[in-house]
Amino acid sequence: MFEKRQHLLYFSLFFILYELTVYLSNDMIMPAMPQVVREFQASNRHIGLSLSLFILGGSMLQIFLGPIADRVGKRKVMLAGVTLYLVATACVPFSATIGQFLTARFFQGMGSCFIFIGYAAIHELFDDAEAVKLTAMLSNTTVFAPLIGPVVGSAVISMFPWQSIFGIGFVLGCIAWLGLFTFMPRTEAVKPRADLAAIRASYLTILRNKKFMSGILIAAMSITPLTAWIGLSPLIIMEHMGQSYGTYILYQLVIFSGFILSTMAIQKLGDGFSLTRLIRQGAGLAVIGMLGAGLVYRHGHLFIVCMFIFSAGFGLFNGALIRLSLTATGVSMNLTSSAMSLLYCVYIAAGVEIYNLVCARFDYSLASYALFNVPLGVLIGICLMRFASKHDGQETALAQSPQAE
Repeated sequence: MFEKRQHLLYFSLFFILYELTVYLSNDMIMPAMPQVVREFQASNRHIGLSLSLFILGGSMLQIFLGPIADRVGKRKVMLAGVTLYLVATACVPFSATIGQFLTARFFQGMGSCFIFIGYAAIHELFDDAEAVKLTAMLSNTTVFAPLIGPVVGSAVISMFPWQSIFGIGFVLGCIAWLGLFTFMPRTEAVKPRADLAAIRASYLTILRNKKFMSGILIAAMSITPLTAWIGLSPLIIMEHMGQSYGTYILYQLVIFSGFILSTMAIQKLGDGFSLTRLIRQGAGLAVIGMLGAGLVYRHGHLFIVCMFIFSAGFGLFNGALIRLSLTATGVSMNLTSSAMSLLYCVYIAAGVEIYNLVCARFDYSLASYALFNVPLGVLIGICLMRFASKHDGQETALAQSPQAE
């Protein structure tokens, strides 16, 4: 039993490394994006577009990957996904035009399509309390990347060409592939042949589930301000505000450390914690942070403190919101997770493009970003409170036996 559990923990660690590597590939290049668009003689709008296409690429394959994973097993699909990421990452440095760069980034983003496979495995192999804690830890990778990504990226481009950043992503991806090959549980095919009618019916069941659909929409709306900040902050801080790389890095560290601290706090909770209570407490912090950021945007440091508060609130409710949404359908976790990942990425990509259009209209000023957050923050808070109220007493926070695939 101990060896089996240790094996699962090693699988979780290498999966975390892969997820971190995928997001680092995006976040390390962000400090260099003004340099990239100048090199390709392109407009600043391509900086936000690069992030949107990377995210959109991460939404293209999920609807197919769920049924394939059910048929051939998660391990084979996961390893194929890491391979696709490695090939695309190797192609990015050889781009000769901004179009080629954006195309390669789109395919590189497809590597994130396969991340849901690891999440589905964790939700099946661990009980509710452990799954929420692991989900919170895994979610840290999406925020830990913008913590260390700008630091590493800035250091790399100060000494080497920007293309070197993708060399780092390739090496880390190779290590993750070897670890997953060694430790990801082997599974047999669940279905000898794909039953297209059954798959269609399953997806329709998922998409008709109001609890699932509302939860994923709220989760995507909630992370969009942070994702948009990742893509637009180089322009806002360094181009419009005229601040240094050091200030840019400091702002990122402060904002995203809020998420890290709140998810670390979740790890300290006992097994019987209430998921809806986490959602309510996180929603309160998030709304305070968003409204505060809109009020004090003229004072850069106070704006960053308020964004730290929003980030901390997001860290509290995100894992619980995702857990309640995923377990609502009663359908295969592979299919449910693939539908989640598809919708999540499409919503976020659309949201980032809206932020990009609004901020471009006002020359990427901090005011345009901060004031756009105000109505969105109020909407997020209302949606989270309604979601929690509708699902009081329905959360499954009691320990259960881990499920084998």
